[in-house]
Amino acid sequence: MDGSATPVASPGDPVDSPGDRRPFAAASPAMSSAELPGAGRLGRRSFLAGAGAASLAGLGGSLLLGGCSTGTTARTSQPLPSSAGLPPKHGGSLHVGTTSEIDSFSPFSGHWDNTGLTYANTIYDTLTAIAADGSAKPYLAQSVTPNPEHTLWTITLRPGVLFHDGTPLDASVLVKNIEAFLGSPLTGPALSPIAGARVVGPLAVEVSCKEPLVAFPYYLSTQVGVVVAPSMIDPPAGAAPRPVGTGPFVYESWVPNAHFSATRNPRYWRKGLPYLDRVTYLPIVDDTARLDSLLSGSIGLMVSTNPDVLLKLRSSRSYRLVDTLQRSVGEPDMDFIMLNTVVPPTNDITVRRALARALDVRALIKLFDAGLTQPSTGLFPPGSPYYAPTGYPTYDLAAAKALVREAEARHGGRISLELATIPSSREVLATQAIQSMWQAAGVDVTLAQVDQATLITNALEGHFQAYTWEQFSAPDPDLNYVWWSTTTLAPVGSIALNFARNDDPLIQAALQRGRENADPSVRVAAYRTVNERLAADLPYLWLSRTIWSAAASADVAGFDGGRLPGGEAAESFAGGVLSPVQVWLS
Repeated sequence: MDGSATPVASPGDPVDSPGDRRPFAAASPAMSSAELPGAGRLGRRSFLAGAGAASLAGLGGSLLLGGCSTGTTARTSQPLPSSAGLPPKHGGSLHVGTTSEIDSFSPFSGHWDNTGLTYANTIYDTLTAIAADGSAKPYLAQSVTPNPEHTLWTITLRPGVLFHDGTPLDASVLVKNIEAFLGSPLTGPALSPIAGARVVGPLAVEVSCKEPLVAFPYYLSTQVGVVVAPSMIDPPAGAAPRPVGTGPFVYESWVPNAHFSATRNPRYWRKGLPYLDRVTYLPIVDDTARLDSLLSGSIGLMVSTNPDVLLKLRSSRSYRLVDTLQRSVGEPDMDFIMLNTVVPPTNDITVRRALARALDVRALIKLFDAGLTQPSTGLFPPGSPYYAPTGYPTYDLAAAKALVREAEARHGGRISLELATIPSSREVLATQAIQSMWQAAGVDVTLAQVDQATLITNALEGHFQAYTWEQFSAPDPDLNYVWWSTTTLAPVGSIALNFARNDDPLIQAALQRGRENADPSVRVAAYRTVNERLAADLPYLWLSRTIWSAAASADVAGFDGGRLPGGEAAESFAGGVLSPVQVWLS
């Protein structure tokens, strides 16, 4: 992936399927707890996603920007003879099992995690999409081009695109959407570099920025790149806005916590797509129940972060399986322990070093990830242009014990803290193992289970010492700016998007260099500095990258990749986000 100033443009006609669209939004100090992004979906799931967690949408991992979403390129675990070599065909209905339920179809107020982005990929389109090489390519936009300083961006829309209600997509509608995002307490803070937008042609909009924003096209592949019909922005008096987009399927019905159904859009601008007549999503929160539904035939496609799915299905020729264990585009979702750097005892860097040294991550991976991943030492995996050794402290129990003894003198005796996670049997067992490791180093550890909505609220307000977490999936590191920036710090009791409250001016300076410079070498150096400083500050104790998988019955094809409108290969399944536009039944 490179951060050059090459204009994003696409000359071609629609070919296959869109790339992954990631979550993107941010919390605002004006929010109440009930309004917090991702309420009910955090912990080690998603939060902002693709942009890290600008949307707190799934706080644990795939937050709103980009969280939460995803950064990994999928691989197919085994060939599927039933569909290999066969041309896609139209028709049929598919039931899909999701990991959660959403709170809203509005991109301006919905706290979208991977499920929210999947729903969005069904009825909406984003302005850009991520290609297999990690670049941002035009999708609903025909081109996205900057001025030399990257402070002014021109978005030109594709001609002839209609919303589901027949309204034409034009520049005035796009400006309405951008203004709604800027004015939203959820998405506005994540778009703080943007000053405004104006119509400069029937299909052209000029977006002005307060500072250079090199990664702007990547933002348009996330939640803030979704374009909805005017009826959703200014609904008729007394009418509840109905979800209306330009996407491959048309909203049919939604019964929260039961199902969401959509039917084929006969006027979709990508000729010949979609293939399915109908798609229905069923939120099945329990991993085991979701897998059982696939095995029984109740659903034909599902996503999961449970490694048991890989173990049970990867050698079966009766199912198609795609996972995110191999290559990476940008940043993958990361599993880690988040430490509060401003409350005792985790405000003491010696304590944080001791906790890091006491973690036997390889043992944890063997126990809880079936040995499928490798220990992480930073944000970027090997193979990423941003990867470099960070000096992150690895497992050394003797060193951990010595650091605990050193810290005890400053804390009046024994070091004690609380480690909390969500009420999940797998998470609880993992925290028990971590508790044992830290106690072996001489730290007294109590465990707690916190529902996801409370977990998110506590993280935002700084009321925690140590939390299990999942976050940071993003096609471009700038989408995670808000999670590491000193500009998003706040005292305990106030809302801060920098959850760990890590105050490092070197990180802030590097983030700004990465945001403002188009030179790939400057950006690589900047984000390597961020990674190195996080390894020194230790607000996050890295475990491993998150394993996402998508599994389907043998007659389901087309969910693991496709082509963008310009003919480029789209990024494959990532971050638990599905796109149904090219899915077909053989």
